[in-house]
Amino acid sequence: MDEDSIRARVREVIAARPEKGRTQLLEVLHEVQAAFQSVPRAAAEEIEREMGVPVTDTYGVVTFYDLLTEKPTGRTVLRICEDVTCHLHGAEALAAAAQQAIGPEGQPTADGALSWTRCACLGLCDKAPAAHLGEEPLAPCTTAAVAKAGGSHV
Repeated sequence: MDEDSIRARVREVIAARPEKGRTQLLEVLHEVQAAFQSVPRAAAEEIEREMGVPVTDTYGVVTFYDLLTEKPTGRTVLRICEDVTCHLHGAEALAAAAQQAIGPEGQPTADGALSWTRCACLGLCDKAPAAHLGEEPLAPCTTAAVAKAGGSHV
């Protein structure tokens, strides 16, 4: 998608909000990420113009939260929790299964449908190891579930 289209979509997202200030930044970023599978530089620049939030602040939020990224992801992302509890209950085995079933961490499959990444706590420590496939929790998650998520993307 070209920069003008990105900027236009960001303006639509912001215009749909009742407030335009910094308090809306996280929600706007989630919508931008859903639209582009990342937060492109042109989007951050448009957020600065429309909301007055500096690009550096926007990317500070993007790089802080595991659910946001500046690098394109698959349309669906498998997030494998790597907090202490999940690590102790087999998160590394899940990551190895994802590597085999989906490919390198952070890289979308050839059709752009799926990618995987490690992330901080998903709030499912009582069901470790945990993962999310898109918005769907997989907990406790198994290597078989990861392989199934990878499906035809092997």
